[in-house]
Amino acid sequence: MNADIERGFVAVIQAAMPNHEVREATSSKPLRGDAHLVIVECPESEHMAGPLYRATVRAWLTTNPHDLSEAYHGTAAGLLSKAFADPGQVASLFNAAAGTLCLQGIHVRSHTEDVVDDAWRATVEILAGIRLG
Repeated sequence: MNADIERGFVAVIQAAMPNHEVREATSSKPLRGDAHLVIVECPESEHMAGPLYRATVRAWLTTNPHDLSEAYHGTAAGLLSKAFADPGQVASLFNAAAGTLCLQGIHVRSHTEDVVDDAWRATVEILAGIRLG
């Protein structure tokens, strides 16, 4: 289920950031060492009742500061945040990509900016309501 949730949010972010590599954390594809990319992770999905689940989703944008400017990273981080601005579009894109899962709502819990391992990182954490079927 978590992989399907990741796939759904990859579709949402890819629509907002078409010039960026966006991939699931559960993907087995090798990572390019020089890439600036967005990784979508769903570390937790909790059953609430009946077909309803609550999922925690994190999207990390990582930009190599040696290859790209801080302004470029700031622009990309803004696009990542705006990917979740229109709930109707988010649900439509998610539902089309996530198989039998249906997005019932999202809440952006946080958006942070920091430097990790000499790279700029923007992280958006989301709580998502998911229905099976």
